[in-house]
Amino acid sequence: MLAQERRSLILEDLRARGGVETEDIAQRYSVSVETARRDLLELERRSLLKRVYGGAVGVPTSTEPPHSERESVAAAHKQRIAERVVALIPSDATVFLDLGTTVEALARAIQPTFSGTIVTASLRAVATLAHLPNAEIIVSGGRLRKSELSLSGSMATSFLDSLFPDIAIISIGAIDADAGVTDYDFDEMHVKRAVLANSAMSIVVADSTKVGGIAPYRLCGVETPSYIAIDSGLSADHTTTLTERGAHLLLA
Repeated sequence: MLAQERRSLILEDLRARGGVETEDIAQRYSVSVETARRDLLELERRSLLKRVYGGAVGVPTSTEPPHSERESVAAAHKQRIAERVVALIPSDATVFLDLGTTVEALARAIQPTFSGTIVTASLRAVATLAHLPNAEIIVSGGRLRKSELSLSGSMATSFLDSLFPDIAIISIGAIDADAGVTDYDFDEMHVKRAVLANSAMSIVVADSTKVGGIAPYRLCGVETPSYIAIDSGLSADHTTTLTERGAHLLLA
């Protein structure tokens, strides 16, 4: 198992249990205690946990980790989510693609035979989608968020208020059974709300490391999206709790 994959699994354990122990990590993943400590040190360096005596605990956060760090977290899970969701998209559909690393994986998974329309506020997605020979690509316009290469603000929201897509693919910052679906950027949250309200089908995409967290701004309850597409690394406890709250889970 690669170190990055092991660290993603450690984060999933942390989300599910609230804390992890160094010796338990070593036994579970068949590594030395020193390797387990290095894993926790690296995850703490990236502000994803806080080390304590004998292990680590989660840290509350009100800011989103940089794109470069998120890109490497749970990459294999994001790819499986992308493939699962792309299989649901008709070749002639009108689709809204949000921003974020899972959506970028989804953009890469769309086949050249797609002949529908894709609307997005993500310039990273546009760069990927430009190779599709038969697709119409529409960019929302708006204020540039340089760290994400995304567009938001009143111009983007006004444009997307008049969009009624067949499918909206929406990324988020965190999911909690009680707090609901939450995100980090206030302006982008309004863009997501506009699309969520108008879409015939809405699919929230998130890898399982985001479950159990709470970002500052609430988008909706977990029961609102048509589906929450998430990887099969989701713990049994979280699966049960989210389902009991009315979430429609699409496991990848």
